[in-house]
Amino acid sequence: RTDEARVYLTMAEAAALDAIYAASNHLLDAQMKLKTGEDTFAEHEEQFKVVVDKAKVGPKTKTLALQLLPKYLGHYPSQADAALDILIDLFEEGEAYRMKAIESFKHIASSATAAVISKLVGVLAQMLLSENDKEVVVVTEALCTALEQDVLATTTALLELMTTEASVRGKAVEFLAAELCPKATKLLKGNTEAQNAVATQIKKLMGTASTAEVSLFMKILFSMEVFQSGEEGANELLGIVTNTIDLTADFDASEANADRVLALLRSARLMFNHGASPIKVMSYVSKKVLPKYDDLTATQQTALLKVIAEISPHMRGGTCREFLTAVYPTMLALMPEESTEETKLNYTSIECLLYAFHQTASRVPGFLHPLCGIKINTGQPENKIDEDFTAKLADLNKRLDVTKKQSSDFVQKLKQVQQKLQQTKPTTDDEKKDLSTKQQACQTSLRTCNHVVVLSTNLKKTPPSFMADKEAQTLSWRMGGTQTGGPKAGQKRGRDGGGQQQGGRGGGGGG
Repeated sequence: RTDEARVYLTMAEAAALDAIYAASNHLLDAQMKLKTGEDTFAEHEEQFKVVVDKAKVGPKTKTLALQLLPKYLGHYPSQADAALDILIDLFEEGEAYRMKAIESFKHIASSATAAVISKLVGVLAQMLLSENDKEVVVVTEALCTALEQDVLATTTALLELMTTEASVRGKAVEFLAAELCPKATKLLKGNTEAQNAVATQIKKLMGTASTAEVSLFMKILFSMEVFQSGEEGANELLGIVTNTIDLTADFDASEANADRVLALLRSARLMFNHGASPIKVMSYVSKKVLPKYDDLTATQQTALLKVIAEISPHMRGGTCREFLTAVYPTMLALMPEESTEETKLNYTSIECLLYAFHQTASRVPGFLHPLCGIKINTGQPENKIDEDFTAKLADLNKRLDVTKKQSSDFVQKLKQVQQKLQQTKPTTDDEKKDLSTKQQACQTSLRTCNHVVVLSTNLKKTPPSFMADKEAQTLSWRMGGTQTGGPKAGQKRGRDGGGQQQGGRGGGGGG
């Protein structure tokens, strides 16, 4: 019986091969005619179905099907499901067909319709989980081909998978970050349908997005022309951010959520540079985030103060008052009343706080008297000129003196370190790299401390010499990068102080 079965299988496979070869001749003829401008593929759909139907009869038909199905599938979208199912089966069947099946997916992606690509992407995304590095490389190439062929179908399919397939979410994020982000502007340019569809999928994902995903999604959104319409585009992007944060809810200071909110705040900062109003976001920061400052990790505290400092040039009026009330206790807490041998200052955090204080206080000078004792008579009731706040002013001045002295002393120590580093003669590449890292860190610390000295000195003057807007220096970690003193050249203030481009595109941006 075994021999009979083998004979029958051989005969069946031979018959199947004959049928496939006959069908392939018709398909090849259609391919030749297409080169002359005559498309006859529709007349040969039955022949393509023959290849599909006979594909899995035996080893030889499987090998032949791996050659023919990818080559002609693009002409028969109605057969896509059946053909892809066969290729997937062959991929799963064993090593003999596995790599050829993956390579066939790449070929399909180069000419497939949107419907075929959407299904194909679902298959390829699962294959990214493979532990075989060679397979992952070919799968990634196939996805890249799909991305070039149809950015809308590929990207939306991946984003949709991220909402339903938790197992592939991480791999999809890695692929989008590596392959879409660098090309997003080019691939999405002029394709409003794709931009809107991708934005819709991103909005669905933002509520559950991790910190890395938030950064990825915002980069993709920033690349889209639909959001590069100055203040209008910036406010639309800001709406995505605020809906994700949920400004009505209490701030959850857990490490993962705090990282996520900080990523969203950094994205929001870019939108304020293009005219979006910071009122709602900074009200949330003042009322709900700053009160939980002590619950954050040290790294998160510094990150929060950095983004606040960079947003501060865009704040105005009531936003400044609310912010100053919330942040002033934190500023005092980081600036000690007296200096001892144990006194250690967080110079970067103090730079942020003093910078933000200068920016916001300069806009509501009359509010400062009851807050910290600085008396600048603006004729407004909030001045409370008749009340005595000299004790508050004395406390602030004492802390400013300590901060200035500590910073000045540290500058001298840093200069000594810098001199020693300059005299170091590294020999190996590792030593050179290590020296360069130390020199850069020393230079950054010098900039930070010098900035703190200047900010402290000018704030203690009577009246204070506020370093805001054009008078502001660049924050130390932004030296050589983006200016943060106020709206950029060619911009005007938007509502509540946001910069608005004049005659240029807004919305996107780096930083």
